Amino acid sequence: MTFEHKTGDIFTTNLPAIGHGVNIHGVMGSGIAKLIKDRFPSVLPPYVEACRNGELTVGSTQVVQVVTEPEPFFIMNLASQDAPGRNARYEWLEGSLEMAVMAAHDMNIRGFALPRIGAGIGGLEWNKARDIIERIADKEDDLHIEIWSLPDAN
Repeated sequence: MTFEHKTGDIFTTNLPAIGHGVNIHGVMGSGIAKLIKDRFPSVLPPYVEACRNGELTVGSTQVVQVVTEPEPFFIMNLASQDAPGRNARYEWLEGSLEMAVMAAHDMNIRGFALPRIGAGIGGLEWNKARDIIERIADKEDDLHIEIWSLPDAN
């Protein structure tokens, strides 16, 4: 497994997927979720439907293909929050990351980029969230994971 910390715009990743934290109420109203919804509007309907029908639960992950050409590109909705706001939980983050890794293997996705997931709007302490990501990444031999920070993030 290769693992990297990067600074800058996560949308410049060369990996075939971006994962990000979501709630299970079907709301992508702020943070990176809003940026993803604005940039890839096709991700919203399946996300809202998965929330509505109970398919997306806390600690789970939904993968939506948003680009097909020239290369497939995916958005991974990691359900680290049960509702919008500062209510992410470490166990939900861990479960959703483990599901994202399994989905990547199942779908032959060679890696994914993550923001400082859970530590912004979700309200988690970044050092603890980063430790969870790194622990899960350390178990992987053939998956590349990037964690992206904004230039002014500490």
